[in-house]
Amino acid sequence: MASIDTSSLVDLNQEYDYVIVGGGTSGLVVASRLTEDPTWSVLVLEAGSNRVEDPRIAAPGLAATTYFDPDFDWCITSQPQKGLNGRCIAEPRGRTLGGSSAINLGMAIYPSQNDINTWEKLGNEGWNWDSVSQYLKKSQTFTPPSAEIKKELSLDYIDPSVQGESGPLQVSFGDGPFHSFIRAWPRVFRNLNHKISGDPMTGVCKGAYCNPGTIHPTTRHRSHAGVTYYNTEVAKRSNLRVVTEAFVEKVILVKQGAKDAQATGVQFTGKDGVQRVINAKREVIMAAGAIKTPHLLELSGVGDGTLLRSHDIEPIVENANVGENLQEHGFVPFSWEVAEGQITSEALRNPEFASAAMAAWQESGAGPLGLCPLVSSYMTLPELMDGELQKVLDENLQDKDLPPGLKAQYQVLRQMVEDQNEPTGQYTLAPFQILPEKGPTPKGIFGMTEPECYLSIVSVLNRPFSRGNVHLLSPDPKENPSFNPGFFSHPLDLELHARHVQWLETLAWTEPMASLLKADGRRLQNSSANLTLEAARELSRERIIAHYHVAGSTAMMPREMGGVVDSRLKVYDTENLRIVDAGIFPLIPRGNIQATVYAVAEKAAVIIAADAKL
Repeated sequence: MASIDTSSLVDLNQEYDYVIVGGGTSGLVVASRLTEDPTWSVLVLEAGSNRVEDPRIAAPGLAATTYFDPDFDWCITSQPQKGLNGRCIAEPRGRTLGGSSAINLGMAIYPSQNDINTWEKLGNEGWNWDSVSQYLKKSQTFTPPSAEIKKELSLDYIDPSVQGESGPLQVSFGDGPFHSFIRAWPRVFRNLNHKISGDPMTGVCKGAYCNPGTIHPTTRHRSHAGVTYYNTEVAKRSNLRVVTEAFVEKVILVKQGAKDAQATGVQFTGKDGVQRVINAKREVIMAAGAIKTPHLLELSGVGDGTLLRSHDIEPIVENANVGENLQEHGFVPFSWEVAEGQITSEALRNPEFASAAMAAWQESGAGPLGLCPLVSSYMTLPELMDGELQKVLDENLQDKDLPPGLKAQYQVLRQMVEDQNEPTGQYTLAPFQILPEKGPTPKGIFGMTEPECYLSIVSVLNRPFSRGNVHLLSPDPKENPSFNPGFFSHPLDLELHARHVQWLETLAWTEPMASLLKADGRRLQNSSANLTLEAARELSRERIIAHYHVAGSTAMMPREMGGVVDSRLKVYDTENLRIVDAGIFPLIPRGNIQATVYAVAEKAAVIIAADAKL
């Protein structure tokens, strides 16, 4: 992509059939699929720059170096969180070609069948596992591991029949060398009687596994939307124009009488500093992510009327659901000092080692920078929860005075918590230290500033009951919105998450992991082998940080249940304004959401194309 000056504004048309706001994970999927029809013209406007050849994006192992760097990231920080003793939470969001898919940690993780089926139960016809799973498969090409790697990483669970074979996104395991911790991971769970039950891609899975990454199998470069759905061949299409460094300020909406509002185009400022309006003949498609999309809707006059008027913005479509229902997983990390001789990512603090690692990756894709060093697991509540689950649910789930949408959500969420075949938690292993106390910025959290070398295991609550929000703070589009993830604002989340946190010490000190840790080594948190529930609660409040999985803020649900878009992804009370990013998730699915975003965008492109032909 280096040969294309995507920031150029030369020969920009005044009108396109479709104008897409956001050149990230979802926007480039929709643009690529729509322009497969040569009769439709598409413009994509991306606020960030095109840095796809920058090694901080291209090398999977350098992802964390992009966080809170304005060249790559919107650099959003929350307001103080009441449930976290007043702590603020940083939330990196991709601001570059490829969006968050260009800066995330690259794990290929999949939702459960129940996760997606609940979307249909909440009033969205056609949004079920049978439908969405075909788009998971369509989005990617899976490269099977070699026989040696399959044995080394305990990959017998892989089901070849459900893997993608011809999609743009590359998913692979690599050839190593792999950390000893990664090899030990599935064996720990097996020794605790939690062997992996199936391929996560099937949507039915419990236990630990060594997940693949979104990494090209031969070059070992990051595979993301900016180089896959917008590859060299796609970029040659005469009916597609992608413009980077194009800061969208609002959607132009026109409302006449009782008719639905019409999105006639968008207003943006390009690299040259000139403000422009580009017209949309058919539709404006929002793909700016679950934080920036609702922010832009409010700037454009779509949202809570009282809020908009307080900022001198004329309400065009009044819907107080915009920016609400926000969900984020969050994770609680524990870190332990490793045994002598074990190699962790802290080795990259040594300039000579870092230089050698970069040289190896640049020459052949070899070495640690070309790997996804994180592995995962799905777990139901640990055995210690047996017998007390119903009591905890009854004490913390009260249906009275709930709005209808939230009441419906909590009903399906409770059913999943009670389902012993539906994992409530995710555990992920990371071969480096994680330091929430050095936050809120990720540069402190992932700065590896503590001496010695560490292994971290993090606990995640798959389906939080807490809800947050995102709203504009001023009519100035350059001012980031107020972001409130709402961690632990619902008391049940703390009760469930703390019980998962109690199990972190069990995982660390079960063989073969235990032998890889220093018996009398440091813990970077105030934990012990016999962690009490109250101590686990407090550690959860002190240590939870964002998982960079923001969803739900422009939910696909009936409007009376809290929805912003209908099941065709059209914004209520508009003729031609759609949303295709993670904001439309009515409920956040388990695990890392990148794969689900790709699948939703693939389905969205089919919906948009079908509606255009009506």
